[in-house]
Amino acid sequence: MLIASTVDAQRISLAEREGSREELMRLRNQSFRCPICHAPVLLKAGEKRRWHFAHRPHHTCLVENEPETEAHLAGKYDLFHWSRSAGRAPRLEYYLPELRQRPDVYLPGIEPTALEYQCSAIAEKRLAERSIGYLHRHITPVWIIGMHHHSCKRNMIRLSGFVSMAIRRSRAAPAQHPFSSPYFIWFYNASTKCFLRSSCLTPWSKTYFISQESCCTLSECRPYQLLAPYLDFSPKSFMRLWLTMKKRKRLARPLRMTREECLLRSQVYQFRQHFAWFPSYVGLPHHSFVYFLNPPLLWQMWLVLLLGRIQPGYWFTPERMLEEASRRGVADLFALRPLPLCPTKTAGQLIAVYLTQLVRLRVAEQSGASYRLFPYQVNETTFTECLKQDRQTLVQLEAALLDDPLKE
Repeated sequence: MLIASTVDAQRISLAEREGSREELMRLRNQSFRCPICHAPVLLKAGEKRRWHFAHRPHHTCLVENEPETEAHLAGKYDLFHWSRSAGRAPRLEYYLPELRQRPDVYLPGIEPTALEYQCSAIAEKRLAERSIGYLHRHITPVWIIGMHHHSCKRNMIRLSGFVSMAIRRSRAAPAQHPFSSPYFIWFYNASTKCFLRSSCLTPWSKTYFISQESCCTLSECRPYQLLAPYLDFSPKSFMRLWLTMKKRKRLARPLRMTREECLLRSQVYQFRQHFAWFPSYVGLPHHSFVYFLNPPLLWQMWLVLLLGRIQPGYWFTPERMLEEASRRGVADLFALRPLPLCPTKTAGQLIAVYLTQLVRLRVAEQSGASYRLFPYQVNETTFTECLKQDRQTLVQLEAALLDDPLKE
């Protein structure tokens, strides 16, 4: 930590203290205490790491402590000075006794904000508890992830465990394109002093998302942009990548499968169908599908299987579909991703979005809150024809939603 107090209750901040190394060295002759639990702390003033305070070994503070790396100390220092230079009145390591939490940087104001720079791994349950605690106290939490957790290649980013729980929805005006996504996540590189934003997140699997990356220095960014960044979106790039991923799924050999995919494949094979010849309107994108833990291709395939093969011609509400999935042992297909920073959505609402897409594609019809699929015949044609239909369907959906956007 960068904050401590002297025996006579004088506050010492290593982030705000200006002076020469000789002046700071004189601090070593003083005794310091933790400003929260008032236990003695040590001043770590070595040559290799940023100066900081630390509890004595095996001491348990009122606040759950995590190991602070050099990157964490540097990032916390940077975020404090950055927010202060932007005209805010930040408080470094400000203790919130009602929550027993100490955000890295606390920004008071009309909308109090807690900046949490998370470099070390943290249990998903703990991150959710801390986020919910802030929200219940009307404090907006912003989780900024350390760069060593950033794994992105060719516009596909891997977000697993606690990292995916830092996803939030932009408050900026929604994009006009139907395939754009308002969901994003912030990373920070303390060595280059740059923010990296992975935006327009659209899930392809449990851990991989299509992402459009952008980088900016501290001087190019303002605190309000952490909540309301402007998100650039390239429709052509997105559609090309989405179709490429569908192509790979059609051609992939089922060597490594999740439990959900195994269950789905077994049901598909019961109807003597080939898994790779799924209809082109299975695997449609929409930003709200980020809430489902499983990829769109799987849960959409089961819905089409239910409506077109298991009980063809029947009218179903989204809630009835979920009941049927539970009865048939595939309820896990519709498990929701924990997103504590995002507005709450139900599985029924998400299914309704997909069914509305099918209505716009004119392969399903709607009556009130119920839907049914028009009869279809699975033709095991060539892969070339399948890929052509995938493209045509995506273009058709794009045109239909541009003409009449979905209302959430």
